[in-house]
Amino acid sequence: MKKLLLIIICIVSLALNTVSPVYAAEPASDNYARASSRASYFFEQKDLSSSLFAVPFTYCVKILRDDGDWYYVQYAEDEGIYRALYGYVLKSDFAALDEPPEVTYLYKALTISYSASDGDSSLPVLDEIELEAAFYGTYYSGATAYSYVLCRDSFGYIRGANDDYPLIDAPSDDAQPKENEGTDSGQIITAVIIVALSAGALILVFVSSKKHKTE
Repeated sequence: MKKLLLIIICIVSLALNTVSPVYAAEPASDNYARASSRASYFFEQKDLSSSLFAVPFTYCVKILRDDGDWYYVQYAEDEGIYRALYGYVLKSDFAALDEPPEVTYLYKALTISYSASDGDSSLPVLDEIELEAAFYGTYYSGATAYSYVLCRDSFGYIRGANDDYPLIDAPSDDAQPKENEGTDSGQIITAVIIVALSAGALILVFVSSKKHKTE
């Protein structure tokens, strides 16, 4: 009888140890929105006349505050040749995301060339100078395209769209199930069944021992 009781206790302990603890997922602290078109502009103020550039298509802004028809956002980070920019975007131009994207901002370096010109002077002039600039987005003025860039800690425009960047695929609605998804619930069910059977066996042992004592 004692051996049977010991076996049942071991089975219950083993069942409890096979159940992995389940932890609630931490809510995402960052909210992002993806540029829905090539005309999803970033504004300095909540004013349509203060547009600076179009956020690169399929890339994101980080939402810092909801302001009615606008989002107050961050674009880019203080990293390498880039500096974070803070401003506004229209909600209608961006698609809010449920989860942080794998790729948030476009990081693209441009080379700007300058050459010194002294007219018809016969004196030697400096060779062409090349500077590296961080591309933020394209801005159109009429039919002319410009690029909004950061170069040597100064923001400004250079001619050209420079919009030949890779596009980011939108997340698929048919997301594949995560590895081991549902494993925890299966383990819990199995453990509950084993514990229930073991409890029943314990009751039978107890009842049987009582009968032996009374006979």
